Amino acid sequence: MAGFVREHAGPLVLSVLLHAVVIGLLAVGFVNLGSRPTPKPQIALQAAVVDEAAIENEMRKLEEDERRRERAARQEEERAEEVRREREAEEKRLDALKQQRVEEEKAELERTEQRRKDEAERTKTAELEAKRKKEQEAKAAADKKRQAEEARQKREREAELKRRMAEEEQRAAAVDAGLLAQYVAQIQARVQRAWIRPPTARAGLNCVVYVTQVPGGEVVGVRVGECNGDDYVRQSIEAAVYRASPLPKPADPSLFERNLKLEFKPDE
Repeated sequence: MAGFVREHAGPLVLSVLLHAVVIGLLAVGFVNLGSRPTPKPQIALQAAVVDEAAIENEMRKLEEDERRRERAARQEEERAEEVRREREAEEKRLDALKQQRVEEEKAELERTEQRRKDEAERTKTAELEAKRKKEQEAKAAADKKRQAEEARQKREREAELKRRMAEEEQRAAAVDAGLLAQYVAQIQARVQRAWIRPPTARAGLNCVVYVTQVPGGEVVGVRVGECNGDDYVRQSIEAAVYRASPLPKPADPSLFERNLKLEFKPDE
């Protein structure tokens, strides 16, 4: 009640003043009526009772109004609290949804990154496998080529060996038949016929001559080794060998020698 009076002091004071004015007017009227016959006391008592009842009635109305306002205020506060709770709940729900979206996006990014890594790993593995396969194929091809080359070289070596053996056998047979000595004697005779004897050549001339020829008998090189003649004699022998070119061919091709060693004895 004290709280009610404090909060509604203004209206209460106004109501009290209003009643005081009414009571004052009544009092003035009572004084003015002093010369008149004295009214019966119960009339003033009834007015006072009526005024007190009106005050009580007014007080009850004020209290009821206050209670209604308090109820309305409480209801308003309750509605505001409910709205606040609903807002907080909605905010929490939105935050939860936002956090869920963030986590889902993060998970999707992680899955995408993992897929990218897996794809890169598969690509790398495929590339390494292709490279390994290519290297194996290249190695196999190289081995096959090397083996083929080795086989070819082996066949050539065997063929060359057979050819040389056949030539050696043929040469040996030709040598045994005296064809080599005959071939060398023909060359020596041809050189001697082509020799122009210089004035300084003495009797009993004996020189060793090294001759280089190509197939067909053409002379491509001459060198006089041990010789008992002077430089003029040496030069004349070299000139004679070149004039004798091409040299006679052997009766048997196996007797051909690129490098010949001849004995030049023109007096024999």
